Amino acid sequence: MNNRSALIKLIHVAKRELALDDDIYRLILDAETNKNSCSKMSIKELEKVLLALENKGFKRQSNGRKTPFKKRLSPKSGKVKTEIDKIRAIWISLYKQGFVRDGSETALDAYTRRVTNRRKGEGVDHVAWCDANQAYLVLESLKSWHRRVMIDALKDKGWTVPMNERTGKPMGYESIADAYTRMLVRQEECRCHEQASPKLIES
Repeated sequence: MNNRSALIKLIHVAKRELALDDDIYRLILDAETNKNSCSKMSIKELEKVLLALENKGFKRQSNGRKTPFKKRLSPKSGKVKTEIDKIRAIWISLYKQGFVRDGSETALDAYTRRVTNRRKGEGVDHVAWCDANQAYLVLESLKSWHRRVMIDALKDKGWTVPMNERTGKPMGYESIADAYTRMLVRQEECRCHEQASPKLIES
């Protein structure tokens, strides 16, 4: 078995041991590599996915024994809280940018309930109640949605969408968010300039 095949096998073992459903599994793949299948990934991308799964609690085994230096605990509550904080921050950004009409915690709870209910009815009523897997699912779902609407907005305004030269597809969430923020800043600068121009002419 070559290194690539071994990595794919390990990733599939991790999926099973972490009890990840297909939705969460595909979100992890997409979040780490912008690809939704291991068969399309390079060795470097597969290693990146495996590291993400280890960070979620997967423990590698070697010859039937757990390797002590790879041993990891399940995600701590502090990490879950960090992800929930990110969820709230993105939700507020969606509201401030006009992509959602209601930026309240109640509206976010409703969104959380819809997303987590897709997991065989194992939904939660409040974002603060999410466990590690649920928080990850909601966060990646929000990032995917936010990324999509920001890409549409950039295109509508005639701005260049950052592209991955290798895949020919739009870049990941952070790159798109940076481009969208630059567009907003530039638009605000133009508005300020337009408001100041008449005063300069009058003087």
